[in-house]
Amino acid sequence: MTTTQLPGATMQGFVIAEKDKAEWRTLPVPAVNPYGALVRTVVVSPCTTDVHLLQTGSASIPWLVGKPIGHEMVGIVEQVGELVREFKPGDRVVVSACQPDFRSLEAQAGQPKLHNTSQYWVDDPDRGGSVVDYYYLLDADMNLAHIPDSVTDEQALMIPDMAATAFEGVRELGIGYGDTVAVLGVGPVGLMGVRAAVLHGAGRVFAIGSRPVSFQVATAYGATDTIDYHEGDFVAEILERNGGPVDAVLVAGGTTASITDALRLVRRGGTVANVAAFFADETTVLDNVAWGYGYGEKTIKAVECSGGRWFLEKLLALVEHGRLDPAPLITHRFHGKDHTAEALQLFLDHDRTLLKPAVYFD
Repeated sequence: MTTTQLPGATMQGFVIAEKDKAEWRTLPVPAVNPYGALVRTVVVSPCTTDVHLLQTGSASIPWLVGKPIGHEMVGIVEQVGELVREFKPGDRVVVSACQPDFRSLEAQAGQPKLHNTSQYWVDDPDRGGSVVDYYYLLDADMNLAHIPDSVTDEQALMIPDMAATAFEGVRELGIGYGDTVAVLGVGPVGLMGVRAAVLHGAGRVFAIGSRPVSFQVATAYGATDTIDYHEGDFVAEILERNGGPVDAVLVAGGTTASITDALRLVRRGGTVANVAAFFADETTVLDNVAWGYGYGEKTIKAVECSGGRWFLEKLLALVEHGRLDPAPLITHRFHGKDHTAEALQLFLDHDRTLLKPAVYFD
């Protein structure tokens, strides 16, 4: 088995050069292994993770310096390896943001995401992020997903991270029919969490945030209560409105103190699932009272985004059949890849009208 490469091909990628500096660079197009694929980028969506890596010079993942950023993209298959069976050039696809190695022992043990081959977890000189003309992934059959004809590029763009992260977190909550759920942080992941909780059968859903655009989308997705955390003790307000603790809490934003807030909110026997990333070098301290003095029967789960073709195509089926519409998450659109820096600047400026940007490579 051999690798194949477009002869003499180069491409442009938006790379982390150093702290607070990203730039377009000319890069070689990687050679494709027998199971791999090259996907021509159509549209990408920068993320707060990209912003963190830029602001820190990728201090937490040093091997990404000099590599393209990004992990949310939709594209067209350009080339596949000789052993790829389910995809061919010309297919419209979404690429897993988290790419489990389904040929690993972890996968055989039923935990494939514990062996992740996405660009953030492997030191591979040929692979980087998705803000690049041609994205290379190692296993096309396992980590690409076909996009149904009725699903738009923008809807599909929100599937591999925003929806995949939130739906995995809500699955870990184990919600029952009629349960009350609180979602702390209703940015794009939290908003997908609101919709996931509703689809899982939640009765009352509290959405905690501060941006009017978030509350508008949260209500459309089925939130019964929206609460601005700037306006007082939101935990006390929820406990009063609900007549006591909620059944489950999804933490999708905030700070490490949000874990204690969630423990104050959840009932004995309930579950807190965290899908937020706390990159700062600090210690998470749990309030003993909120924790029930260590024996409060409250479960805390640290949940990573799930990936893989099977999971993404299930989420795309929800979109195809009208159960889920992620398109409202995209609030800003740019045409031309040279606008990538402008899209990232929206995050740096803390633009309160922003949920997610989309950058088209046209």
